[in-house]
Amino acid sequence: MGRFDPGLTQLRLAAVAMAAVLASYGCALALDHAEHLGLGVVVLAVVLALTLSRTYDVRSWREWLLGLAVLCVLAVAASEVGWLLLRHADIGDALFVLAVSSSIWIRRFGPTSARVGTIVALPFVALLVAPAVPGAGHEHLLWAAVVGAIAYAWVGVMRAVGQRAGVVGPAAPRRHRPPSRGRSTARSGSKARGAMVASTKMALQMGVGLGLAFASGRAMFGSHWSWPVLTAFIVASGNRGRGDVIYKSVLRVGGAAAGTIAATLLAGALPRGSAVDVVAIFVVLGVSSWLRPFGYGYWAAGVTGAVALLYGYFGENGPHFLGQRLEGIVVGAAIAIAVAWVLLPIRSSDVLRRRIADLLASLGEVLAAPTADRAELARRAARYGAAMAALEEVAKPLEVHRELTRRRSRTQAPHVADAIEAARRCREPVAAIIDLAGTEPETLAAEALADGRARVASQVVQARRALAGRSGDADPGGLPAIAGAADGLQGTLEAAHGTPEAALAEIEAAVTSIAAAYCTTR
Repeated sequence: MGRFDPGLTQLRLAAVAMAAVLASYGCALALDHAEHLGLGVVVLAVVLALTLSRTYDVRSWREWLLGLAVLCVLAVAASEVGWLLLRHADIGDALFVLAVSSSIWIRRFGPTSARVGTIVALPFVALLVAPAVPGAGHEHLLWAAVVGAIAYAWVGVMRAVGQRAGVVGPAAPRRHRPPSRGRSTARSGSKARGAMVASTKMALQMGVGLGLAFASGRAMFGSHWSWPVLTAFIVASGNRGRGDVIYKSVLRVGGAAAGTIAATLLAGALPRGSAVDVVAIFVVLGVSSWLRPFGYGYWAAGVTGAVALLYGYFGENGPHFLGQRLEGIVVGAAIAIAVAWVLLPIRSSDVLRRRIADLLASLGEVLAAPTADRAELARRAARYGAAMAALEEVAKPLEVHRELTRRRSRTQAPHVADAIEAARRCREPVAAIIDLAGTEPETLAAEALADGRARVASQVVQARRALAGRSGDADPGGLPAIAGAADGLQGTLEAAHGTPEAALAEIEAAVTSIAAAYCTTR
């Protein structure tokens, strides 16, 4: 669970997203009334607007036009695949699997390809949500592009309005890094040569998982084949290691059970096509979007509940559908776990190692920044914040694993997740140093403080060596005794509390703890 934000930042982001969703819904509904396209186009507009609001990352008109063109073309392609899913199942299933797995594979070619890959999956996910395929029929194919343009435009407009009004902040800096290998490049050295790129592994896992989910869905759930497929896609998306897949599967099943039960009971009490059902769908989506950063279970419960309400709107509710839906979710989660564990597995500890290495690199950049150049310091600080956010993405499953391991062994044995706690301790002192650079650059430029920054920067290098498994190359009096180094800094922290020196000492203590976590768990 994340910490509650007293500034209601997440609530504002959710409000902006839902404004785009409601605007897209209104336009698509008017389009349906005018052209009699069916409610499938309305569902497509809502799903695209909701998912785009989470992934929207546009910094220029060129990027905006590229995204719009890609989405419109893909909306037409997805509509055609949707038609095939109903009438030529084998061909439709194969094309769906190829499209989604390819959207992951192309991310290896750089930031632009990664953004295109993110957009590729969106209209195909919509096919799994709607009980009726949007634009069923070749004569409606081009309308899918219109709906895609509507959703994309409204998301961009609402994001721009929100930023101009100060409701949401500017976009976070992008993380640019070379394609990662199956094992961390921080430690692989020459062994990494020829290793498979992580995005290729994830694409193969997604392809196999979706193929198995389609096969089981067609065989076990008939016309509701999409239930296990949707779960397999959600759980395997953004695979950050085997632990992450298991963790999301548990939350997906638990949250989906709660959301489905509540939504099915509500839908069962309402007549088919009730306006109350529609209102409930948007309320559930809005609340779950707000709460998602505080726990994936909220999102799982909300989305699954909204889908159950949607099926209830079309008259598909009751205990039979409830039990079948839960079975489909369990089957899809089991498939995702099995594939992630057996086929080209990605170790969560290796993902963590890479994220910690990125964080230390950005921390070193902050410490080495020229304090007189405040703009450059701000850019480096933003990259540090993005690296910290990326670390938090992988934290929870590893922390759960540490807790279970210690309960089983009944000891406080060292664990790689200890490095996450140590990394968090850097946040406040780094912020203090940045603030001081903005108010007292002459103090930070003092010779004694410059020596302190150099010392801490050297400690960052030592910690990165520990992550790379090269601690033996370090000074004999350094890393072998590093586990106790943080305790020795306590006197410095107490003596210099509230000063730049204290901030540097806190960072040094945290960095030594990160190195200790890897020295004691190898």
